[in-house]
Amino acid sequence: MIIMRNMDELMEMDLPRDWIAAAHACTCNPRKLPHYPKDWIPANCPHTSVQHPGGLTSPPRITESSPRTYTLLNSGTVVLHPSKELAESVIHYLSTSPLVPTFSFPDQDLLAAHFAGRWKVLPWCYNALKTLREIHKPLWRDDEVRCLHYILHDKPWSTPRGTAGIYELQNGWWWDTYDKLGQEMQASNPEGWAIVDAQVTKLP
Repeated sequence: MIIMRNMDELMEMDLPRDWIAAAHACTCNPRKLPHYPKDWIPANCPHTSVQHPGGLTSPPRITESSPRTYTLLNSGTVVLHPSKELAESVIHYLSTSPLVPTFSFPDQDLLAAHFAGRWKVLPWCYNALKTLREIHKPLWRDDEVRCLHYILHDKPWSTPRGTAGIYELQNGWWWDTYDKLGQEMQASNPEGWAIVDAQVTKLP
């Protein structure tokens, strides 16, 4: 993930102490991965129901008639009030709920189930999944992205420049950020930068 715009407003949002705030999961399954739930199709994706500019202020609403997928969050960006009591309640749910074995995506399915009815939906821009730019064009705007989330296995740090296909632009933003960090660290902490740089895949 990289921060594209300041998002400090999340630190001051009105959120009850036992609630969570997060953006919806994208349930389009564009790669048609067979292990994804069968109801993960574009028609059921919460992001399909909104477009720019409304999606910046009015994220998809969860109603009694909403598809099941509308109750699913993506855990890339979450806002909550950390406390011992909240942590213990999550651990207790994880240890006792009969739903746990049914979770397809353990971390975010756990949070969605535990905070059911206590979830404030964030606009897409605070957890801008890299795939949204390609499959939800009516919603996405480059200049509105606050936090860019590199979902799926082909991360930019393991995908050299020029090899990312349709995600070349999004990955390029990561590489630009990485190059800037490199310039700063090489000047202030060259040994630390050598450790970081060794973890990144580059073309020969």
